Amino acid sequence: MAPFLSNMTRRDLVRTSLGAGLFATGCSRTLATRYFGWLLVASATEKGIAVADLSEFRRLNTIALNETPGQLLRVADKVFATCPEARQLVEIDLGRFQAGARLQMPGRIVSAVASPDTGTIIVATAQPATLVMVEVKSGKITRRVALATDPSALDVAGAQAAVASQTTDVISRFSLKDGAPLGDSKLGDLCGSMRFRNDGKAILAGLGKTRQIVTLNAETGALLARLPMRFAPGRFCFNADGGQMFVTATGEDAVVIVSPYQSQIDQTIVAGRTPWGMAVSATRNLLLITNPASGDLTILDIETRRLSASVHIGGEPGEVLLTPDEEYALVVGREAGDVAVVRMKTVLDRSVRTKPLLTMFPMGGLPQASLIMPKEA
Repeated sequence: MAPFLSNMTRRDLVRTSLGAGLFATGCSRTLATRYFGWLLVASATEKGIAVADLSEFRRLNTIALNETPGQLLRVADKVFATCPEARQLVEIDLGRFQAGARLQMPGRIVSAVASPDTGTIIVATAQPATLVMVEVKSGKITRRVALATDPSALDVAGAQAAVASQTTDVISRFSLKDGAPLGDSKLGDLCGSMRFRNDGKAILAGLGKTRQIVTLNAETGALLARLPMRFAPGRFCFNADGGQMFVTATGEDAVVIVSPYQSQIDQTIVAGRTPWGMAVSATRNLLLITNPASGDLTILDIETRRLSASVHIGGEPGEVLLTPDEEYALVVGREAGDVAVVRMKTVLDRSVRTKPLLTMFPMGGLPQASLIMPKEA
């Protein structure tokens, strides 16, 4: 037995013990409700989309793209993947588990956003700097708008798109109906991250050098507020009603809670080591945060601002997703792409002795994006 164990990797041991624990749990307790859907992970290592069956927490196969994928986008019952360097937007056929139609973009894809309101996918490209509008139903490009400079960030709300410049301190606004420019706003610093407020009436821009969050009027482009930060703002995440925005930054151990409607910092709280990926549980009012430096998943109560639970995942946890029924948290490793499955009910109920980390299964290495798709879609 000793020689055999010496040849097993730590990951093999973890998977074996977790699998055994899950089986034992199933024998002694009522099994948890399954979620019937697919987990898609865009893998740079495999140049494809790894697919897992979430009803069994098992990887099925990889949809080959033969190009390095970037983002994953869902519009109604369709899924698309961007291939930035190949300048392609690729439809993913989940019925046949293969790549479908490929739409060539004019330049390298910097960012893409789905707009359910207009039934389009908006793509911002560099070299040349272009804003491209793709009609999902027909799969065709309906409009191309030249940008003044290469873009760094993109977001859409309603019938409007906002594009941040990669080389200047400008955010430009465009109409999604006809591509008409709606105006430019100077920020005083380069924009690193950007989101529309949930009501679509304001644009929130994170400025790295000056450590600020700037609020712009989405209709006029006028400057509404400048909010100084302790650190350079990185990722933005909203709670269910959009009344609170959570902001992280690389290398910091805190999450800043911003009130986007009042342009105020509500509170700064410690959220484990170097918070990175975030997700919100609307039904339980929780903020889930991954901690790559410590290998943990930190769960905070949004109302009380206190720690609800912490689960040690191991490795370098990156993105975290919740299944639509919010019964499971899926944590995707930043390097290996292994997915850790955490049952929310178990981790929050301290009277339950079952381990909250149900199992782990491998997906594609160097994950770039992840997406959950219900099977009925």
